[in-house]
Order: sequence, then C-alpha cells, then structure tokens
Amino acid sequence: MKVSQEELDGARTRVAERFGAKTAPAVLSVIPGEIVRDVALNLSRALDGDSALLARADRLLIGYGVVVAKSGTPKQGLALWLADAAKLAGKTDEDLEAAQAVAIACATYNGYYKFRSLVDQSKDFDSFGAALRASPFVRSSLPKTLVELICLAVSVSNGCGQCVNGHVATIRQAGLSNANATIDETVRIGAVVAALAAWDHD
Repeated sequence: MKVSQEELDGARTRVAERFGAKTAPAVLSVIPGEIVRDVALNLSRALDGDSALLARADRLLIGYGVVVAKSGTPKQGLALWLADAAKLAGKTDEDLEAAQAVAIACATYNGYYKFRSLVDQSKDFDSFGAALRASPFVRSSLPKTLVELICLAVSVSNGCGQCVNGHVATIRQAGLSNANATIDETVRIGAVVAALAAWDHD
C-alpha cells in the first residue's frame, strides 16, 4: 500500500501537536510507511485516549517505564520523547527517575520468575527465595497504584506470567473502581510503546 509523503507528514505532525511536542518520535520516520498512520493513531489513543481512565501524564510515565526497561536508554530516542511529553503533562524529573527505578527492579524480577515458569521441574526451586532487592516497589515516590501499573506493563512486555498475575491481583486489591478496564488500558500502553521500542535505534 503506497502512502504519500503528505499523509506521512500529517500523521507525524498530529502526534507532535497532540502532545505539545516540537516533533513526533523519531521512530515514526523509521518504521514502514504503510503502518505510520496506524501507529500514530495507536500511540495517540494509548497515551491520550479520549475515554482514558488514567491521566495522560500517568500513561506517558507507564510507557516511559516500558521503553526504559526494554532499551536501557532513558535519555534518547523514544524514551526521551516520552519523558519530555510526560514533563509537559506535569511529571517531574523525580517522577521519571522513580519510573526508571521501578522498571529496572521489575525487569530484574521478571528475569528471575520467568525461569520459574520455564523450567519443567519448577517445584524443585520452591524452597529458594528470589533473594533480590527491590526497594522501588515499596519506597517509590510514585503512588503505589502507579508503581503496580508500570510493573504490569513491563512484566507483560517481558513475558513474565507469574509477575503479570501478581500485579493484576495487587491492582484489583487496590480498590480501583474500574480495575479491569485500567489494567486493559495499561497493557495497551505497554504494547504500543514496546512495539515501537523494538524499532527505536536513535
């Protein structure tokens, strides 16, 4: 499917304008042209949906956490774009650093617990504790629910079923009025940004 340069430029411009940025994420110039319009729309809806349960700033911070966990590059490419957009939406440098810490801690646990789900004789390891530190889970300056939502999105992105189930249960226990819808929204945010992070080589 051939997409005109005008259509591509328009899709990128709309993303930039929607988030008050000077430009769209550079990755929108790297992916195949025939998917740019869809990705631009998915990005806008995931990070700033019209019927969003989560505030735009929180959505951007969740996306930022996923990209940092996937790329390890918080100050360039898509992560930098998300960070700048989150700050325009009201987040602080402290919030961004807290999201980085949560994402790294979560990815560490994902790596360990994925082993437990992959090994055939997983019960053989039940007597072993994870023995991993994760202070950001309990001492974060971010609200506890937002920490859990970042962890959920990172855990889905990393394919850790045990971690996903644990975070879903904790989010449901937090007493959110629309817990399942919020969980679904969070997973969509993570899916959109993780797919883009794989193409982001800035």
